[in-house]
Amino acid sequence: MRYSHRMSLAEIPSRLEHALGKAHSGVIVLAVHGLSSDVAKQSWLSASVSTLSSTVPSTSATALLTALTGVPADVHRVPGMVYRNGSGLVHAVNGMPAIPNLPTVLERHGATVLARELDLLEGTWAQALLRGCTRIPAHALHKLTAQAEDPPLLVANVVADLDKALKDARFLWTYVNIGDHVRRHGYDESVHEAMLRLDAHASRWAAQGWTVVAHSDHGMVAVDPDPELVEAWDAIVREECVIPSGGAGRTRWLYPKADRLEAVFDRVATTLGDTATVHHATDLGLPQPEAGPVVAVAASPRFPLPDPSVRYENGGLSRDEIDVPFAVWQAVQ
Repeated sequence: MRYSHRMSLAEIPSRLEHALGKAHSGVIVLAVHGLSSDVAKQSWLSASVSTLSSTVPSTSATALLTALTGVPADVHRVPGMVYRNGSGLVHAVNGMPAIPNLPTVLERHGATVLARELDLLEGTWAQALLRGCTRIPAHALHKLTAQAEDPPLLVANVVADLDKALKDARFLWTYVNIGDHVRRHGYDESVHEAMLRLDAHASRWAAQGWTVVAHSDHGMVAVDPDPELVEAWDAIVREECVIPSGGAGRTRWLYPKADRLEAVFDRVATTLGDTATVHHATDLGLPQPEAGPVVAVAASPRFPLPDPSVRYENGGLSRDEIDVPFAVWQAVQ
């Protein structure tokens, strides 16, 4: 499959270490949540932009951990947003799953982080990302929420916070959450404007001797889930499975009763028809028992989603979800 032939997010730690080795003033990393490769290429005009592959599924819980540790989900054991943990399900971002103690590129090089929304999370996932870093405290949640609704305002605040932090650091990492806006409004004019402004500020930092790197975790696509398929999925879970379904957005998995695995595989394939492809978890490289053995991947906007209210979603394997930008603004020496 085409997503397996690209350089992956697991390349990022070695790329950042290479940049740190050559940097003049230092390295700034912008981790932009939910930005598609196409929008980045249209707006990061001063940068050298290449394409990496996101994780499977294409979701921030899995992708950011891979991007900072350099290891895939079968090592860090966070295969999606919701997955099996013991006898039930755990939410990767808000819950307390056991995550192996894996050093991140941030921890190894003493990064200063402006983690924003991630700084306010108390679970093990955020701890795994930010362990060992110098953390600059986030704004209050209501301020971050207001900024996330207005991408140019978000970028203005990210930039102002970075400008304050530059004098005391050599390696800075920040989280830029445009994903919440895209989920409701798509890649509208405000997203393009915000990314153009980010490009201008990255060029300014590069002129001051900083190497600036930006990447995303995944792209997002328009969705229009079919209510009948949502009900049909719920019926399969209720009638055939031992716990509710897990996954991430447009990739969802099931935990069938022990003697029902192949029957459930066939029922899902028949029920979802051309709106999905159905896979065994091992064929997608998903770790078990965390991921369920039967996996449905969206092939249509009508695919049944865990949150049918969103207008844009991720998690699937389409090019627009899997292709992520990796941009570098080289320091002016």
